Amino acid sequence: MRASTLLASAIAVVLARPELALADCQTVSASDVAQDIQNCPSANNALKNNACNFGGAAIAESGGNTCASNGNNFGVLQLTRSNLTNTGYSPSQYLNLSAQSQVCIWAQQVGNSNTSGAYQTLSNSGSINGTPVTAGMLAACFQFGPLICKNDLAFMQANGGACPTAGNGGVRATGQTLSNGSASLDGNNQSICSWGQSIQNKINQAAATCNGSSGGGTNCPGGGTTPGGVIPPSPGNAPVSLPANLA
Repeated sequence: MRASTLLASAIAVVLARPELALADCQTVSASDVAQDIQNCPSANNALKNNACNFGGAAIAESGGNTCASNGNNFGVLQLTRSNLTNTGYSPSQYLNLSAQSQVCIWAQQVGNSNTSGAYQTLSNSGSINGTPVTAGMLAACFQFGPLICKNDLAFMQANGGACPTAGNGGVRATGQTLSNGSASLDGNNQSICSWGQSIQNKINQAAATCNGSSGGGTNCPGGGTTPGGVIPPSPGNAPVSLPANLA
């Protein structure tokens, strides 16, 4: 779900899925999401140390709306349907949760995911064949999951740092391309580069207003780290396969 199409998509989803119509919506800021991550016992150190980055990602993903959904991804951080199934919550139940609860469930479900393989390669690299690796790119890799991130990295390595697009051989995520492992773009034809830039823009905006906890390791001014810094991998964590955003 992209913030620019949130209202139209929300109306369409409600009409198609009336069980989602009763959600008690909240609109939160990047700073709110960053603080929610800090408050979560389920959030690992990688998330807490870069809470402001993921606050920016939340604004890019959902506009900060806890009711954001396209039928495949849900809530302020766009938890995927398959990961939602693992929680025991229905879509309507999840959308009715507070932002704090949504963030903690998201952290529990995906916080240990994609911390090896392509994610680790990106996080340990300043650039890929001249294309800078930014915090936004890392966040997009994290949100899209191991498959698309791995395929995007391989494309960049084979094409002088160029990122896949719909016009140069990129493969849009569908049920078939996710199953056969060929997807290199999400459902909106975004790569970790293009969507990473959108997230980076939100991170940069959030850096001006996101309040770091006292000694709390957010990636915000005063939090002890540089806004937009790279999210370190945690090799000991077991990767979880995350389907791409099928917006």
